[in-house]
Amino acid sequence: MLSPFNALFFVDLFQQLPRINNMLEHTLFTGPEDSNDIDFTSADSFLVHWHGFIDHESDIKLYRLGLSHRCLGKDELYNFTHVPDVSVYLEMPSSQQSVRVPANFTGKRYVTVIALNNAMEPSEAVCSDGITRDLSPPEIRNLTLQHGRWSESITCSKTDVFLLESNLQKVKLQNTKSCQLLCKSLSKTPTIVDLLPLNPETKNDTNVSEFLCERFQLYKNDTIVYLPNDHLYLRWDLLETGSQVNDYFVGIGYDVTENESPSIAYMSTDKKTFFKMRHDAIGSNELFYIFIKVTNKAGLNTIYTLGPVLIDQTPPLNKTLPDVFVEKDQILFGWEDYTFYDDEQTAQIDQIYLQIGAFKSVC
Repeated sequence: MLSPFNALFFVDLFQQLPRINNMLEHTLFTGPEDSNDIDFTSADSFLVHWHGFIDHESDIKLYRLGLSHRCLGKDELYNFTHVPDVSVYLEMPSSQQSVRVPANFTGKRYVTVIALNNAMEPSEAVCSDGITRDLSPPEIRNLTLQHGRWSESITCSKTDVFLLESNLQKVKLQNTKSCQLLCKSLSKTPTIVDLLPLNPETKNDTNVSEFLCERFQLYKNDTIVYLPNDHLYLRWDLLETGSQVNDYFVGIGYDVTENESPSIAYMSTDKKTFFKMRHDAIGSNELFYIFIKVTNKAGLNTIYTLGPVLIDQTPPLNKTLPDVFVEKDQILFGWEDYTFYDDEQTAQIDQIYLQIGAFKSVC
């Protein structure tokens, strides 16, 4: 049995205990109540909701919320006018346990909430695990298409000049007079310039760069990429410094305008930076486009287009045999532009290989 002195001491001690019990585990979430916790966003605002603040004696009167680049303490929110680190301050009645917070920042921020009872006593502060606002769409680089080939051409990006090689790589050239003339006629840098891998073998010889810019034309968006079969094997690298990547998707369309909804719908790569596919539905006489969609966890996406692509399964043919001449110590070969042709290839055949050997008769 308690003595009167002990009873008074017990009551006094009970009255001095903190009246608000806030459950520190899983009490503050960024995002709607019916969804998972959101770590990334690109929106102008985001929802915050909380639960678990209880005061059995005085009841909850209001909640205070602060947004900062760090977690705040209960005294900082209680005396919020003295804390310059608080970029957003909100006060809500006890009946409200969610609020939309303006997102006028980029980078990572933390939300801290305290509850105050009717005696204006603060609870312990509860802090979120942070939310990152990212406004930069995800990007990829070093895209390769196995066995893909096209006609060599020249393209420009700012002050740089590149030779686009037949294997879908780019080589940096010297900015010579002929190259400058080509670049002046280019109104917009093609997206493909940043997408293709860079061959480290830079053409340092100005004469070589001058010759290449005089020989080849500027790259055009309708330049056809040729494949020997219907095996598609794509690889790429991620260039993303903000939000984490959410996934990659690859789709195929028969018109460049199908990037939002391709004829062959987008297929997830399960976050892999490569894609393999064989599709019998693609005919050898049909031009098609490959669309690569990259999404990040902030809800932003970028769609890249590669094409037009044509599957060319027939080898080149020849109408006549080349003429061979022997003049003194030289062997000369001659042919016309129409000697070699390919019915499936719209571009002119630009690579011809010669082999010289000796024939030995067996008696």
